[in-house]
Amino acid sequence: MKLTCENISKTFGNITALKNASLSVAEGEIRALLGGNGSGKSTIAKIIGGAVSPDTGAVKIRDKVIKTKSPSNTKKHGIVITSQELGLFTNLSVEENLCICQLPVTRGLFVNKKEIKKRAFEILKSLKLEHLLDKEISELAPNQQYMVEFAKALVQQPDILIIDEITSALYREDVEVVREIIHALKAKGCTVIFISHRMSEIYSICDTVTVMKNGEIVGTYKINEKNENELLSLMTGRDIKDSDLESENNSLVYENTKTILNIKDLVLPRFDSKINIEVKKGEIIGIAGLQGHGQSEFLKTVFGLQGGIRLEIDGTEKHITSPIKAVKSGLAFVSGDREKEGVFGERSVSENLTAVNNLVLKKTRVNEMKLLKDYGVVFGSTRQQITTLSGGNQQKVVIGRWTSSMPLVLLADDPTKGIDVQARRDIHKIFRDLADAGSAVMMVSSDDEELVELTKHTHLSRIIVMYEGNIVKTLMGKDITKENIIAYSMPKGGGNK
Repeated sequence: MKLTCENISKTFGNITALKNASLSVAEGEIRALLGGNGSGKSTIAKIIGGAVSPDTGAVKIRDKVIKTKSPSNTKKHGIVITSQELGLFTNLSVEENLCICQLPVTRGLFVNKKEIKKRAFEILKSLKLEHLLDKEISELAPNQQYMVEFAKALVQQPDILIIDEITSALYREDVEVVREIIHALKAKGCTVIFISHRMSEIYSICDTVTVMKNGEIVGTYKINEKNENELLSLMTGRDIKDSDLESENNSLVYENTKTILNIKDLVLPRFDSKINIEVKKGEIIGIAGLQGHGQSEFLKTVFGLQGGIRLEIDGTEKHITSPIKAVKSGLAFVSGDREKEGVFGERSVSENLTAVNNLVLKKTRVNEMKLLKDYGVVFGSTRQQITTLSGGNQQKVVIGRWTSSMPLVLLADDPTKGIDVQARRDIHKIFRDLADAGSAVMMVSSDDEELVELTKHTHLSRIIVMYEGNIVKTLMGKDITKENIIAYSMPKGGGNK
């Protein structure tokens, strides 16, 4: 085998991240690592990549033990890791970031800027991003930054490439480019370890899958040996069936359901368009479309993040001039960018959970333990720093911050980005429960399949597809399919509204 991990164990304090984990990957094989948050996927990836040292066990390349004391050391063996934790310098250009790990020099002293531009252009062209060459990282959209992170790994010409969740921030057109690149690397004999929470990516990209649970290897299978429910059953430890997801979508008559939010002639900052939509009590609306066509801007504008707007909320006209005014008017906003727009990283679980109720609404204290238990948050103490939790558990706390205020409308901007499949389903249940209690949920997702899963199993739901800042199609009932979303997302696809 090209890459072998033997009996690797790792603890962080009193938490066991890995317990005697062993796996082997062949030359030219694309291996998926699948498991819930906290299952050990990222830990074993970081150990192979040299970012974390194991307590016990060994990493071998072609049966020879290597030292994994640092990324620079493992890089000498051809191992390159790229992860969701971006390692980009935002004040530098794309081309400078791409070559930062091995700057070409002349005469051993001077940086060869011409060679930098040449290498960067070649990689970016393969990713269809050559137009970004001279731009600073700070100017790029999140998905573009993750593509640059991927490109930075490619520049280093890996023999073993570890991709740890970077696709969670990408749109389907980006993922297709990544898929093509990975298969081209496979053809050259490169071994790839691919970590993703999107089942469709695992099935379309990978040859085999290793399932992990609670720091242990559950098993390794050829990708066509297990269906999605079987893999979910292995990673959760309980039998998952399609019936677990089924719920009657009973096509309630919208005219007989109370309007909780009425948006009229809403202009988005970057588009010459006007949005009109009525949001019903107890409704979940999925918002789809190609990246950059106004989905996130729509929610941020409604929440008062783009300037003052007028909305009709629960029958009363409101002038939303700021997010604080939006919160006091019954709106809530959950971002998928936990680090920048979600968690207060230096604060405790308790402080993160109660921030809206205590600081903005001045409401009665939240029953913290009950809410955390109901949401399935894995934690030790409400006093512990929130960043000690896994990504999925952090996001559940952030969502609890908003749902505990019982908003009239919850605006969620790609809220499940980068969390595991089971945590995503938990969050979907939270949203459905919120809708059942009478609130409305409007959710953007970069994953079309997620929107289908969420809305098709919700009593009152629809998906709106956006293009160039306009709602070009509304899908309901049996029309809610991934194929329809894709068709209506295209410039000339899908026909009329």
